[in-house]
Amino acid sequence: MLTENELRQVLDKAVSTGGDFAELYWEDKEEHNIDFSGGKPGRVTAVRTVGAGIHLMAGTKSVYVCTNDLTLPALMRAAGQAASLLGASDGQAANRPFTRQAVPTPNPVRVAPGSVDTARKIALLREVDGSVTGVSGLRAMNVGYFDTDQHVTILNTDGLYTEDRRTASRLRMSATMEGPDGRLLSRWSDFTKPQGFEAFDDLGAAETFAKNFLDRLALSLKAEPIRSCTVPVVLEAGACGTLWHECCGHPLEAVAIASGSSEFCGLLGQKVASDKVTLVDDGSIPGLYGSEAVDDEGHPTQKNILIENGVLKGYLCDRLNGRRLGLPSTGSGRRQDYTYAPLSRMTNTYLAAGTDDEEEMIRDIDRGLFVTGVGGGSGGREFSIEVTEGWWIENGRLIHPVSGLTLNGKGPDVIKRVDRVGSKMAYDYGGFCGAGSGLIPTTAFQPRMRITEMAIGGTAE
Repeated sequence: MLTENELRQVLDKAVSTGGDFAELYWEDKEEHNIDFSGGKPGRVTAVRTVGAGIHLMAGTKSVYVCTNDLTLPALMRAAGQAASLLGASDGQAANRPFTRQAVPTPNPVRVAPGSVDTARKIALLREVDGSVTGVSGLRAMNVGYFDTDQHVTILNTDGLYTEDRRTASRLRMSATMEGPDGRLLSRWSDFTKPQGFEAFDDLGAAETFAKNFLDRLALSLKAEPIRSCTVPVVLEAGACGTLWHECCGHPLEAVAIASGSSEFCGLLGQKVASDKVTLVDDGSIPGLYGSEAVDDEGHPTQKNILIENGVLKGYLCDRLNGRRLGLPSTGSGRRQDYTYAPLSRMTNTYLAAGTDDEEEMIRDIDRGLFVTGVGGGSGGREFSIEVTEGWWIENGRLIHPVSGLTLNGKGPDVIKRVDRVGSKMAYDYGGFCGAGSGLIPTTAFQPRMRITEMAIGGTAE
């Protein structure tokens, strides 16, 4: 790492043509991956990523330059390139003395992944693999191990100097199972913890995850297709919160608001959803995959209430798009790594708990859908989410599992139709969200809730 004086020189160079703000993002990240299939380990990989990015602004204009050469001459060249690309501007930032800002991490690490040898990680995979070997109908299975340990340092011309460490350990189960009719079905699922290797101290939790994954896969082989229809939909507590991530999380990011591509533009303070809906994004919650001490612009993460009792209260803002909207940062400037400029992104997005009875949500439906698992989705003005697990409802009873479905709609329409929200919150392991600033870790979760009417894309004739 360069000295503070050298780092200040880099920022001074960046604003030399009149930029009013410059930031240096310094990253050092280690990643490990082990494949385990057929009872034995396969490929083992280790990757170290080091580099820095310089984000330069003048009003609402911005330039981003990155390099994997962390010497002072290379960083000075990158800063000069950024200044040249920005061009002459009226003002120049005053490069204030650095004030070190220590923010406690919500996810402390006890056992650094890099301190654990490969043999011990393979032994973990062998244990998890062995706990489910011999399951009926299982035709192929792979257990993958992943860990990442990222250290970032963020400095800017406002005098900020802060650091963060983001560590995660993950198992990925992928399997192919054959049903009684000979049909094959393949799926994968992740067991992710924002921890070091201590994530696997309780081996039983990982083994239970593996067993439940295969049980759900077996149930899906018994599922029946249904026709496309419009019916009431109940979404189970936990990862079905992906609906909120797609239907209104992305449209509430400042990058969408500032570009005018969101249907929530200009609606702050107005009623946009059912009274039952309070939507929150909070990157400071301990133990969740989307949590960090600071965002990738050095702003402490915080609880952001986006919708409260149906009223739009705020947007998720990074520095640049916050400038465009005249709004402050909300600790939402995020990026995959140093090669990306930060953008407004979600962290841990959830529907706040309500007071409604969970069983009644199903009991008073004549015909409808109970969604218990979802896969990938796409957002925007219209969203679509894959249903991986669910049940058809008739006369208030679960009749049979269903498959091959999608949930479709316009976010602003769907969130007005929420008529029940339960009191029992369930969390999710989390996953990755891909957008303009790369892949980032997020979670989305909720209590059980009901939508009075929703379009279902089916596959039955």
